[in-house]
Amino acid sequence: MTLSGRGLHDAAWERLKQAERLAERAGLSSATLAWGLAATADQRDYAEAAVQYIVKALELDPAAPAIRDSHRIICERVLATFKELHIHDEAVPVLFRLIARLDAVDATVLVKQPRHVVAAGNLDAALGLAQDAVDREPRNAEALRHLASLLARAGRHQEARDRRIEADAIAQIFPCPEARA
Repeated sequence: MTLSGRGLHDAAWERLKQAERLAERAGLSSATLAWGLAATADQRDYAEAAVQYIVKALELDPAAPAIRDSHRIICERVLATFKELHIHDEAVPVLFRLIARLDAVDATVLVKQPRHVVAAGNLDAALGLAQDAVDREPRNAEALRHLASLLARAGRHQEARDRRIEADAIAQIFPCPEARA
């Protein structure tokens, strides 16, 4: 799975992995080393490792500006990749887990993930995720409409109608400027 069109940085990766093994043998941990591994993994288009190491770097030094900036960059790349995926793409759950690990889950992510889950045939799990999206952003009309559609599929028609009414009211109070264009 790729995050960007950058070239490979194999030599740097191998050196950093060697340094990581040495540090582990010595019982040491380093935010700077984890940050270097995260940045190099990102350069190599290795999303899973980039997330693993940037999360580790943040745990070790949550205030370091360079680490926080790299976290933001990696989040943006993972989110952009996730948003471009078709709901039937098998990478959706993988990227969803990475986004959760980055603590970057928002209602948009929580709307796409249940679409994938329901397409895979798990309506109950999709309902739970859709409800999480509404709980996270209660004024998100798209999340409410999606929850309503899932409730209707589950035969919970009154709840579905209530969510649609709520979504319509929110859409009138908080209209989306892009929808009018």
